[in-house]
Amino acid sequence: MTRPFDICIRGAGIVGRTLALHLAGKQLRVALCAPGASQITPSVDGIASDTGNRDVRAYALNAASRTLLEAVRCWPQEPYSTAVQAMQVFGDEGGAVRFTATEQGTDALNWIVDVPALESRLGEAVRFQPLIELFDTPQKATLTVVCEGKTSHTRSEWGVEWDLTPYNQWALATRVQCEKSHAQIARQWFNAGEILAILPLGGAHGKVCAVVWSVSPERAQAPAGR
Repeated sequence: MTRPFDICIRGAGIVGRTLALHLAGKQLRVALCAPGASQITPSVDGIASDTGNRDVRAYALNAASRTLLEAVRCWPQEPYSTAVQAMQVFGDEGGAVRFTATEQGTDALNWIVDVPALESRLGEAVRFQPLIELFDTPQKATLTVVCEGKTSHTRSEWGVEWDLTPYNQWALATRVQCEKSHAQIARQWFNAGEILAILPLGGAHGKVCAVVWSVSPERAQAPAGR
C-alpha cells in the first residue's frame, strides 16, 4: 500500500520547491502541486523551460536565503551568483548613499542570483528526490502548505479575503553587456518617482548587469522613443 502524503505544497515556484526539498530531507513524503508542475524540467542556457521564454530576472538574496539553498545543495555558484561588495544609491537633488560589505563587517551585502540557474538547480534536485512527487492538481495530505503567488488558485478556491495595495509601477527588466567589469557594485537611481537599478551578474569579474527600471504603467506602455 502506498504511503499517504505527509505534506501537500500548493505552488511549485522557488519557495515551494525549496520547502519540498527541506521537508523531504526530514523523510516526509511531499506532493508538490501546481498547474503544469508535472512538466517542470531544468532550464538550459537562460531559457526557462516552464515558460519557453528567455528569462532575464535576477533575485537579490540575503545570507539567510543562501543558507537555506545551500542546505539542499541548490545554491548557484559563480557565474550564476554574484556577491555584492558595495552599494551606491543616488537620489533626487544630488542625494547619495554609499556603503560596502567591509564597512558592515560581512562577506557580502547580498547576492544577485540568476533566476533560470536557480530554478534549474531546484528542478533537478526535486526530480531526483524520491520523496517528492509532482502533480498538476492538489493531493490529499495531513497538512497543506500554500506557496502560490499573486494568482493563487487556492485563495480563490477557499474564499480567502485579501487586500490589494497597488504600487502604480511596472518593472521593465533586461540585461546589458558592459565594456568594463561591474566591480561587484550594485547601483540605484531614484528620480521623479522612478527607480533604475543596475545589478552585477556573471561573478566577481563579470561584465553583465541586470537592469530593472520601475516606471508608471503609462510610461511602460508608451511607444519606443517617448
